[in-house]
Formats: sequence, C-alpha cells, structure tokens
Amino acid sequence: MEPRLIIIPEVDSISGIGHAFTTRFNGLGARTIGMKTPKDWEAVAAVFGIGPDRLVTVNQVHGETIVNVDERNFHSLSTVQADALITNAPRIAIGVETADCVPVLLIDPKTPAVGAVHAGWRSTVLNIVGKTVGKMQSSFGSDPGRMIAAIGPAIGPECYEVDEPVMGPVRAAFPFWNDVASPKGNNRWNLDLVKLNRLELLQAGLAAENIHSLGVCTSCRRDMFYSFRAEGRTGRMLSVVMITNNKHQ
Repeated sequence: MEPRLIIIPEVDSISGIGHAFTTRFNGLGARTIGMKTPKDWEAVAAVFGIGPDRLVTVNQVHGETIVNVDERNFHSLSTVQADALITNAPRIAIGVETADCVPVLLIDPKTPAVGAVHAGWRSTVLNIVGKTVGKMQSSFGSDPGRMIAAIGPAIGPECYEVDEPVMGPVRAAFPFWNDVASPKGNNRWNLDLVKLNRLELLQAGLAAENIHSLGVCTSCRRDMFYSFRAEGRTGRMLSVVMITNNKHQ
C-alpha cells in the first residue's frame, strides 16, 4: 500500500511537535475552479486530531510575506497573500501547498514555535526561509542554533532546468550560485533549489545537523508526488507542522 503521509524520523522524535508531508494519494487533486474550502485537508486535520478550520494555509504568491498565526486570526487567513506562516499557538496546524517548489518546516522545540515556508525560485531569491527564521527569532525569541528544519518533497536539480530569466536573479542574489547550478549550454542550467534553501538556512544560523531533507524529487517520483513541471495542471501536496501541546507554557 502506498504511503499517504510521510514523516522524517529525526523530526518525528521531537516531543510536542507533529509534522507530515502528504503524497498524491491524499494530496489535493487538480482544482477545477481554483477555490479552497475548509474541507480540502479535512482528512489530514483529522490525523492531527483537530478540526479542518485549525489547519491553516494561505494564498501563496511566490513572494516574501510571512504571517504570524494565532488564536485571533487563524480562521481568516485562507485568502491572505503570503508564502510563509509562523505560530507559537498549540493545536493550530500551519501548512504550505507544493507541487515542485520547496516546502520547509521550521521547528523551535524549546519555545515552542513552528514555521511553514513555500519556497519557489522567486521566494528563494528573496531569502524567504532566512527571513522566516528571523521572524521567529524576533517574534518568539527562537534561537536559530537550536532550530530544526524539515525539507519536504521538491523538484531535484536533475529535473529542474532553468534559463537566464531565472539564473540572472539567482546570480545577482547569491555569490555562491556556482554551488547550486550546473550549466547545460545554450544559456540553460540545472538548478538545485533544495540545496539553495539549505545554504540559506545555514546562513540564518541553523546547524547543518539540524537540517533534514526528504531527498525525493517530485518530478522523478510522479508515481508518489504531484509535479507541476512534469504534469502541468496538477494537484498539490501539503507540508504541515503543529505544536501538539502547550507543555512549555
């Protein structure tokens, strides 16, 4: 039987935190009208033991806006334009939807606090993961040195071929761009978006041993995941994280 929810064991062992990555077997199918409803991820919310209204997603726009989710606003964020969510409120699950872009879950196990980041190439150039780490630091007092990151299913460099309109901004933003891009000729490159986000996490102060990656290419494994690059119009997976209790509060 195909796995319907995937976890990273090193992250699953963190007390008081729940996380999961869905697959195409329980992902959101290709939308016909493009509208979200609270029932989109009802089954996933049930696994986390919460109502679907407490599983929060936003309208992702490939930008750098970060939303602080709490008991006052969690029910009204589905149409807010943003690409990262953070919270220190227990039993509010936050998630991002992807089908090639890099999903990054951030965990501060001590405070506790969590974050969920949708990092396509545009948001990555804007350093959205680094800014989300900084936002957790300023909002909750999170120490990047103790934070843990879980990188979910995303397109791998072998399948992510880009041209100058992408590489131009990447070169301008990152002096180390040669470490994440391999030339293919004819002004095209293979770009390692997962590695780029990992480097941004390191720059933000996370320890290398605290960055865990699922290491699966969505395009190579279309039997298990949705891939926009490979399929065009398609469904979405959810990467979700939640503080399961308030033992520190």
